[in-house]
Amino acid sequence: MIKNIQRTWFEVWGDEAAQNQILKGLTALLVALVAIQSIALVILSLRKPVLIAVSGSETKVLAAVPPNAEMLEQEVRRIITAYIKARHTWEWNQIEAHLKEAARFVDTDFEKSFKKATAEQIRLAKEKKVSQVFYPTNITLNLEAKTAKVSGDRILMVDGLRATNPMTVEVSFRLNQRNPANPEGVYVTAENLITGQ
Repeated sequence: MIKNIQRTWFEVWGDEAAQNQILKGLTALLVALVAIQSIALVILSLRKPVLIAVSGSETKVLAAVPPNAEMLEQEVRRIITAYIKARHTWEWNQIEAHLKEAARFVDTDFEKSFKKATAEQIRLAKEKKVSQVFYPTNITLNLEAKTAKVSGDRILMVDGLRATNPMTVEVSFRLNQRNPANPEGVYVTAENLITGQ
């Protein structure tokens, strides 16, 4: 038989308060766990990735070290050569694609001047149907002054006629942050064309 027990409001309030304390304790525990997990995730996400190289003969962890002076000079030479070839070798009907490839190496401070110079070059090349090939023969690099002097032979082609003349280009550059678009971190800041030398 079920007895009808009369409870005072004070006893009912006491039970609810006890229940609330348990719920508050569980909530505090869950908040602490979420905070600890969040901190752990932030710490793990900010860690540098571990690079592991696997080859047929060995497996090892790669350490990221900045390039030495010799390797840096080779990188700068390679980028300057790639820039000069993309900038000064083009067919008149594909000139935009070549200059777009050269623009990948251009520093943001030089971008406005570069676009202005290339717009005039695109207009003349399409209007007169002029194609150009540049064969660099000598690259003089000064890493302290951050300049490169590239000399070689330029061949201009107009309607099957060819004209060859020597050309020298002085390029200023700066070393900046490496990124996926420019992994070498070499950016062209100025270019001066010296013809006939």
